[in-house]
Amino acid sequence: MNTYGTMFLAAYIGPSMDPTLREPEMMEIVPYDNRPALVGDVVFFLPPQNDQPVVHRVARVTPAGISTLGDNNIREDTLLLQPKDIKGQVVAAWRGQKRRRIAGGLQGRLTGRWLRWRRIPGKGVSRLLHPLYYALSRCGLIARLLPAPLRPRVAVFQTRGQDQFRLLLGQHIIGRYDDRKRQWQIQRPFRLFVDERVLQRQQDENRTGLSCLTEESGP
Repeated sequence: MNTYGTMFLAAYIGPSMDPTLREPEMMEIVPYDNRPALVGDVVFFLPPQNDQPVVHRVARVTPAGISTLGDNNIREDTLLLQPKDIKGQVVAAWRGQKRRRIAGGLQGRLTGRWLRWRRIPGKGVSRLLHPLYYALSRCGLIARLLPAPLRPRVAVFQTRGQDQFRLLLGQHIIGRYDDRKRQWQIQRPFRLFVDERVLQRQQDENRTGLSCLTEESGP
């Protein structure tokens, strides 16, 4: 029995809530109705003057508005939300037939803090290894040494009628192509396994394949 009232589903896209939410999970969302959004809740909202929905965790509730922050982000979102901007609370995520509960309130607040604290020890190491990491990823040596079956592959998904390119390693999404910035966003350490020249070639092949399919399916 759903104690929250009407429920709706939406696909999760993007890296900002990793590891709480990951593509291509389906989110179970319930409207707040007369309930207030609590610090720690994971909320599905429409930012002011933007029709692209976002999913982040409530970081602060102030008289001026509600501040949100992605579990994988460093800084809070710049715009404050009003209750009317929030369409619902994410209470669960589905991957296939497996359902995971998404904590909110106090438990969600503790979860968000733990995820941020967990990244702190790695920051110092990251600064030291950053030049080496990017040097290795740029030269593509490790990517070329990988056997073909183990290499990441480019896949294309249809989202709101638009092609969205994702980088898959097995069944896991490890990267996404940002059309606005015209560059790949790839999770560490997987960039080491990728030759971006090959990614561009695979993208072009996918676009050509989709174009041919579209032409052949026409009248």
